[in-house]
Amino acid sequence: MENRQIKTKLMGREEVFKALALGEVLQLPVLLLGEPGVGKTQALLDYAASKYNYDREQVRENTFIIELDEGTKTSEIKGRVNMKQLLENKEYKVDAPIADSEFIMINEVDKGNSAIRNTMLSVMREKALFYGKEVKKCKWKVFTGSCNQITGSESDNPFWDRFVLTSTVDRVGVDIILKTFKGTVNIIDISFPSVEDISNTSLNNSMFNKFVKAIYDTISDRTASYLPKMIKAIKLVYNLEDLEATMKCCELIAPSRVSIVSSKLESTRENSVRTQIDNLKGVFDGGDFTYTRVYLKSLCSDLSEMVSIKTYVNKVKELEESLKETINDLDYGYDNQSLKEEFERLVESAVQQTGQFAVVSDKSSTSLDIGNEEVEYEEV
Repeated sequence: MENRQIKTKLMGREEVFKALALGEVLQLPVLLLGEPGVGKTQALLDYAASKYNYDREQVRENTFIIELDEGTKTSEIKGRVNMKQLLENKEYKVDAPIADSEFIMINEVDKGNSAIRNTMLSVMREKALFYGKEVKKCKWKVFTGSCNQITGSESDNPFWDRFVLTSTVDRVGVDIILKTFKGTVNIIDISFPSVEDISNTSLNNSMFNKFVKAIYDTISDRTASYLPKMIKAIKLVYNLEDLEATMKCCELIAPSRVSIVSSKLESTRENSVRTQIDNLKGVFDGGDFTYTRVYLKSLCSDLSEMVSIKTYVNKVKELEESLKETINDLDYGYDNQSLKEEFERLVESAVQQTGQFAVVSDKSSTSLDIGNEEVEYEEV
């Protein structure tokens, strides 16, 4: 299995890089959803740079980035006839930078007209551009599109089904923004499994069958055909067990079904704690910090009780990490950093009371300053 280090000044974007890695491993297009300025394009550039040992010239030669609008012409995607070759050498040649690029980013992809979309479909699906009888093969390793969100009737457009993987890029909290001013570069380790690695990875068939039944009516048959290989690849790229990999797969292809899938695959107790973690941001954003403290204390208490049950030990580690990430991502503002520290102490205290495990840290990323027993699943 290949390992690659991605150096980036972006904070809190490891999930984006892993989604891009998954797209590369599976050769599936990735859609990044998020507000302007959250680092979607920069994430692709940093990702591409890691492939070329941060040689800017190679990155520039092998990356195609375009921002669509209502006036974008098909030729800007499909390419233009090389008039010099045609006039001087009588040779018909089309210059199409998108075909020769290994990393592609189509910004504001929702703004493309029908002709633009049809051209992109051939690039995404057949990895080729068609000029009558002539076919020009595309070399992309990572194909990404980006936009703010998909709304209204657009959500039913079959065009979006070609973006099999969808990752939402949210704004980071102000405390993370403050860290960017220190000139710190994050080094993120990403695993790239081979076809053989994926083939040799096991799949929990019972869990897989429940998962497919839960999301079947929200995905196309095309997407469904990728699922076995996708979950195996997620296990390796994200370093997850079957349950967590299945939930991550649901998040990437059918986010509206996460709670349903969770209720079918997880035990009642685990699902309850996960739901509380998911709701913590909403409680915090309500502005009642006294109630948020009470809510978090109750959540930590439930987490502590779970670890005393042998079959939950590994699950609690994953839930604890999720809780810490949620707390870290809350927008405390300039005046409430002490509140963040208080919340972190609450979680730390709950963990230490169990005496079972230490603080979970993110081993896949570091910073460089430059400037299991399984839970028994219920049948449904």
